[in-house]
Amino acid sequence: MTMMPVARSTSALAPALLLALALAPSDCLLQVWTAPTAVRLPLHRSPIEPWRRRRTTSPTTSRRSSSPPLTALHLLKGLVPQVDDDIRRETADANISSWELFQRELDGGASVFGALSAVRRRRKDRAGDYENKYKILSDYRSYGNKELLDTDHFDVEPRLDDLNQKQPETNKIFWVTIPFRLGVLACAYTLFPLLCYLLDNLVQVTPDEFDIINDQFTPGIGILYGTFVALTLDILYERQGKVQENASVEASLLSQVTQNVICLFRDENEIGREAMQIIADQVRIIVYRSRGSEMLSIMRSDPYARLLSIVDHYQRDKESFTPQQEALIDGLRAEIPSLMEARAKRLSDEASALPPTHFIVLLVLTTLSLLSFTAATLTITDADGNPPLESRMVFAALSAVYVLFYNFCSDMNDPFDGVYQIKRSSAAAYLMQIKWLIANQPYGEYIMFDTRGLAPVYDGNEVNEMDKSASKLEPPPSSEISPKSL
Repeated sequence: MTMMPVARSTSALAPALLLALALAPSDCLLQVWTAPTAVRLPLHRSPIEPWRRRRTTSPTTSRRSSSPPLTALHLLKGLVPQVDDDIRRETADANISSWELFQRELDGGASVFGALSAVRRRRKDRAGDYENKYKILSDYRSYGNKELLDTDHFDVEPRLDDLNQKQPETNKIFWVTIPFRLGVLACAYTLFPLLCYLLDNLVQVTPDEFDIINDQFTPGIGILYGTFVALTLDILYERQGKVQENASVEASLLSQVTQNVICLFRDENEIGREAMQIIADQVRIIVYRSRGSEMLSIMRSDPYARLLSIVDHYQRDKESFTPQQEALIDGLRAEIPSLMEARAKRLSDEASALPPTHFIVLLVLTTLSLLSFTAATLTITDADGNPPLESRMVFAALSAVYVLFYNFCSDMNDPFDGVYQIKRSSAAAYLMQIKWLIANQPYGEYIMFDTRGLAPVYDGNEVNEMDKSASKLEPPPSSEISPKSL
């Protein structure tokens, strides 16, 4: 008897629900369709910091199971502001020695064989034959002088001296020095008779058979060596050119975006400060951070996505715009995706370094080429087995050229260190321009280039899940912003 009214009320609500779904906007239907099965109610605000969005979860809920409110804007703002702590932790873990790794595995309860296996895996990962986090965290790169981003250089105007390239370490350029080249010539000239003697005792064939083998083996090795060297140099030259070009394009686009953001948020200091801190974070990443640091920032704290999100929030929150502001917003929406494309090309070119196996093949071909010349010299040795003076000189010259080619290719494989580096003056000029533009803004003293910046305060109007009501989250007053010295 008590179930009849419930059944009638449910049947009466069905047409109303269908009518509500038919009249609801499409974005509401999309949120309902993509929402999880369990209905989540709006969260309460913390009265301590009303300008910050807080999400409270139960202690038993894991980090991956908690999801942000299903709004299109919050998908972009869901990225964390900084990942500096994670980068430091990953870098410290990648830089531990083999003995420290062995001790850590034993302390964790692993056996001796298990600890040794972990050490072998780490050494294999660091070899660089395939891409992993140890390889990308150790990829040194620099598109400018790191010291220019320090706090004491913040208000110093850019000069031509800022474009000076840092001198490489001695162990990176020793192969171009005259003493090293003379040492290679002297060693090859001295060791060539001994090499002829050893090869003469190892090769036990008749002179006719030896001539046939020598005529077929020596030209083939020479052709193979020349082809491999030409292919290596073509790959390395093309890579250096692309890295230099894409870095300059990205830096120039980032400079244009900085100018547009400054003009757009000229009367919004709080929003402009957060946008400039995001740009400063990207400048710091480009100047001296490793490729692994940038990869982690892209996955969890993409500066370009955060900057686009701020523009999106600002366009949604403000009711009217001047023609200049509309043009700036349209320009930013076109330039930021171009920035992402230039960054993707630069990262792809940075990752296209030749693996160590490639240089092992080059070393083997070099050795075979020198052995083939030595074998050809055995037919003209004297009675004591000593080669002629001319052969010793030619062998010394060939050895010097082969060693020079090998070191040349190895040096070009690292475009940020050694003798043959990319020319970074173009990219560095745009990056210094960005720093100088930010330093001259009213909020410039609060922007940090050499450490993590201030916490973001602008989130705009947060749209609730269950309805379309919005509440403005006011930023804190300027007096509550921490100074740079903190």
